[in-house]
Amino acid sequence: MKASGKITRILSIDGGGIRGIVPAVILARLEEILQQLSSNPDARLVDFFDFFAGTSTGSMIVAGLLAPNKDNRPSYSAKEIVDLYFESADTIFQDSLLQDIKSVAGLLNVKYNPEGIESVFQQHFADTELKDLLKPTLIPAYDLSRGKNYFFRQQKAKVSARHNYYLKDVLRSATSAITYFPPIQISTVDQSRQRCFIDGGIFANNPALSAYAEFHYHNPILHAKDTMMLSLGTGKQGVYLDCETTQNWGALEWREPADNLFTNAVSDANHYQLRAVYDNKPNYLRLDAFFKDTDKSSLDNTSKDYLDCLYCLGQEIVQNNKHAIKSFAQQLINNSPQPAEKRGQAQSLLNKDNSIKTGFVNKITKKIRTALLK
Repeated sequence: MKASGKITRILSIDGGGIRGIVPAVILARLEEILQQLSSNPDARLVDFFDFFAGTSTGSMIVAGLLAPNKDNRPSYSAKEIVDLYFESADTIFQDSLLQDIKSVAGLLNVKYNPEGIESVFQQHFADTELKDLLKPTLIPAYDLSRGKNYFFRQQKAKVSARHNYYLKDVLRSATSAITYFPPIQISTVDQSRQRCFIDGGIFANNPALSAYAEFHYHNPILHAKDTMMLSLGTGKQGVYLDCETTQNWGALEWREPADNLFTNAVSDANHYQLRAVYDNKPNYLRLDAFFKDTDKSSLDNTSKDYLDCLYCLGQEIVQNNKHAIKSFAQQLINNSPQPAEKRGQAQSLLNKDNSIKTGFVNKITKKIRTALLK
């Protein structure tokens, strides 16, 4: 996996359920900036990144950015993906009184019937295959049938039918969050292999470090200086507890805070390690933020107020990091490979410019010689 330019540009998006609105808002603004700086209103993020990683809800964003339309361009802009979250939230997390009673709010059974989320994937990705995605990808899932971590990779699917799945099945696997949706057994497109998967957030909710490892595995002589990485979180809930409060807690009391504790700790550890790998250089940018104390983080709250809260958090991150985002966008453009036609035009202009300069110098030289001979 080597970029056609000098630098491999990586986009990584965390898991977080409906909180995917947060990174989608950031990406919508980044895409807008890239269009402005490149003077190309049709530019898309796929034009400026070489490798995409996304966990759970992040995989949904990656799919939207990379699934091709009939013109082999992205099916959705980043802004359209934000709109899709708002339009599909209630369908994905269908609130069923019967399922609530049956599951005791997710304690004794899965919280949601998967028909809603499957209908969304069917509607937007239909018969698209993993190998059809426009750029290399890394989408984590956990393979229950083999008891090991697994990554869906577009680059592998392109060369091996054993790794090629329908995109809707990849997304259903990658978003099967424990207690929220049931695991799913899927088959490769050619029906040669079956596997049972759950959400890869259990080991890579922040897939950025895995994405860097994938890059380095395929390019062992290259290092962080040969890459750029944008890593996006989905918002964090602060967890502040003390020994007196928690000393007699059991599994039930720990259930909700433990999710946030685990997610924050693993994500922050990945960020710490990547900052060290990149030596705090500006070619690595991590964007995330804490929810306000008055707001409560949730993976499946689809109320209008909460969706608006997520949208505002994304806008707040953009505003607080506007200079860093614009600088990173300019770096992305600077490290974009020039199309052959443009390189040819540039060389032609350069040759013409050199010809003009040579003619001018010859004229000046001739005048000086004439003056000296007088």
